[in-house]
Amino acid sequence: MTVRTSAAVPHDPGAQQTPHPAAEPEPRRKKRREPRRTRWLDRAGWYEPREIGARSTTRQAEALNLALSSPPTTHRGLILGTDRLSGQLVCHDPFIAYDDKLVSAPNVAVIGDVGKGKSSLLKTWGTLRQLLLSGRRVVVLDKKTQAGQGEYTRLARAVGAPSIRFAVDGTGSRLNPLDPVISLGDAGEGGKQAGRPTGQMMLLRAVLAEALGREVSEREGKALRIALFAATGDARERGRVPVIGDVVHHLIRPAAEAAKDIGLPVAELREWGFDPAFALERMIEEDLAGLVDGETSPDVQLDHPSGLVHFDISALPVEGPALRIVMTVINTWQTNMLARRSQQLMQTVNIVEEGWHVAEGALGKVFQRNTKLARGLGLATMAGFHHVSDLPAESAARSLLQEAETVFIFGQSLRSDALACVDLYDLPAGTEDTIMGLGRGTFLAKIGSEAPLLVQHIRSPAEIQLTETDDAMTGRR
Repeated sequence: MTVRTSAAVPHDPGAQQTPHPAAEPEPRRKKRREPRRTRWLDRAGWYEPREIGARSTTRQAEALNLALSSPPTTHRGLILGTDRLSGQLVCHDPFIAYDDKLVSAPNVAVIGDVGKGKSSLLKTWGTLRQLLLSGRRVVVLDKKTQAGQGEYTRLARAVGAPSIRFAVDGTGSRLNPLDPVISLGDAGEGGKQAGRPTGQMMLLRAVLAEALGREVSEREGKALRIALFAATGDARERGRVPVIGDVVHHLIRPAAEAAKDIGLPVAELREWGFDPAFALERMIEEDLAGLVDGETSPDVQLDHPSGLVHFDISALPVEGPALRIVMTVINTWQTNMLARRSQQLMQTVNIVEEGWHVAEGALGKVFQRNTKLARGLGLATMAGFHHVSDLPAESAARSLLQEAETVFIFGQSLRSDALACVDLYDLPAGTEDTIMGLGRGTFLAKIGSEAPLLVQHIRSPAEIQLTETDDAMTGRR
């Protein structure tokens, strides 16, 4: 049986083939018309408000894309205030800036007329905000008086730190320049302490020079060294620390063996020590009575859990050696303590409200020498000054100004003072006019080699309460 398939059917060219049915296109969906808005629902707020566009061109619309200014500083650091030009925050910290290679030294100088806001900046940014950071310690030398006490007393009380008060009437604390904690080594190291903080002998020579009113001669220095060595030995045998009175005793009554060791008669060695002995005796019995004439008071400590150490030196007279001696002894004590604890990697801020007190003399040189070791000790000295022109060109205070790489310049009313700031810090020409026009709380911040910033210092309400110093003028606390 033969089965005929479609393939076997002969093709008839004349026959009309039925086309293969193709897939019909889907019907187009009609766009759904938006519902008509009814007037009464529109009035009831049923519908969202219509966005009415505005025709424009790219040339017109480019004004909508305003340029953004870069921040004046990085976010790393403590808040100083706001940039007066951009309104952005200005942040800075000398230790962090050193880590970021913005500065090569951590010291800070604050310059400006009275009442321009220097103290507020040092109390907030230099003290309170520093204590917020882990591993920070702040030591304040407070010379300004407010209501019979130092200006920082209220602030110290707020953070729970005691105020260590010094006075020449014997009512305050005592500070012994010969306390062993001041020296890194034994008496008489002398030249071995190059590159290290000041020791007992160097500090005692500076104190003696202040008492004499002149430099210590070589013979006087030798007699002083022998007396210090003998006083230290006697005190050690008696189980106590030496005091300046012990040195005076050995200057007037030197041991025969000490004179024999240097080939001198006892009478000649005694003669070398007469002037130093009488000067030191007058100092501890008259000028600095009750201040440096005994052992250090137990309350004089450089450590406190709050991180703040407040030395109230507001009762010390500006005239005479008392103020400079106490400031230098504290500074030396602090730097030696930091040198012994250098492995702890702690950072310390030293606040000197009235930096001009260390402007000159042998004590100023000691202060300057200790300040030069700041980087190795993790110490930043923040000092306040009124006018650059008030400081002698070769003084220790002028050197502190020149070596500071963080400088805050507040308003200066005299053009000569403003020009002195411009010359000292190589500020752009015409900056003196800006400095003279600065209001209260506004300052120029010069950080390293960066361009100066115009900054408005900002304080929180709590900081305002702690830093206001107008109690005596306003009659209210």
